[in-house]
Amino acid sequence: MKICPSCGNHIDENAKFCPVCGAKTENGNDSSAAQKKVEDFVNDFTNTADTSAEYTAEDIAANKVMAILSYLSLLFLVPLLAAKESPFARYHANQGILLFIVQVVGVALTSIPYVGWLAGALINIFTTVLMIIGILNAYNGKAKELPIIGKFRIIN
Repeated sequence: MKICPSCGNHIDENAKFCPVCGAKTENGNDSSAAQKKVEDFVNDFTNTADTSAEYTAEDIAANKVMAILSYLSLLFLVPLLAAKESPFARYHANQGILLFIVQVVGVALTSIPYVGWLAGALINIFTTVLMIIGILNAYNGKAKELPIIGKFRIIN
């Protein structure tokens, strides 16, 4: 038997509410505990290095569109060619190149029957999530690394 945290009466181990006072017990918070775990995972996943302070406000404002284009497959080439003097655009182009490489690996894996199909599908979902994160970072004028792959540098 456990004790109600609100009124101190003895209650059943599996009770979600105290039968005497109606207070929620620890078992009644299972969904909020699971929700907190999910929120903690998402926060840990998206809590990557933010180097936004290294870029000028003018550079960020002038090259947001170029930065966004970096995450759309081969369009990472556009900022490399059209905004090569912009450190902000080059940063996001690097992130876009990394994302593109992972996408190519995912497509290559789909040529392997069964296991490759599953792996390719999972990588496709993963890269879609990273693409959305990258686009949102660029739109908000942030230079945050993509989770897992963003710490690598191909271009400076």
